[in-house]
Amino acid sequence: MTEESPLDMPETILVVDDEAAVRHLCAKALTRAGYRVHQAGSGQEALRVFDECGETIDLLLTDMKMPRMNGSELARHLRLRRDTLKLLCVSGFPDSADPEPVMDFLFKPFSRDELLGKIREVLDRNGALPSARPNPANI
Repeated sequence: MTEESPLDMPETILVVDDEAAVRHLCAKALTRAGYRVHQAGSGQEALRVFDECGETIDLLLTDMKMPRMNGSELARHLRLRRDTLKLLCVSGFPDSADPEPVMDFLFKPFSRDELLGKIREVLDRNGALPSARPNPANI
């Protein structure tokens, strides 16, 4: 469930997508870029992971279209638990961009560089550690 990066990278991302292949590809790209990654295949699983590891999670990367609990619902639940949690939502459906609580959105398909760039942009907003930047050239 968890893949860890080198100890000098303090940022941790929770990747949530009901499509295992997409989830694993995102997790692999993020891990190679130096992030710590937790994965969940549903909103319910993400809530359990957050219960266990929420204090260490810096960003939620979630698909918007998932069965039972969509990405907006998941984000609302997690933001109630920690309102400073950063959020990036992804979807292959343009109509799935719910303006509340989503501020940052990435449409599928996206490249590894687009994903890493958007993640870095969201993490750097409002006081993320500038010294903890992964170098995409090392991937």
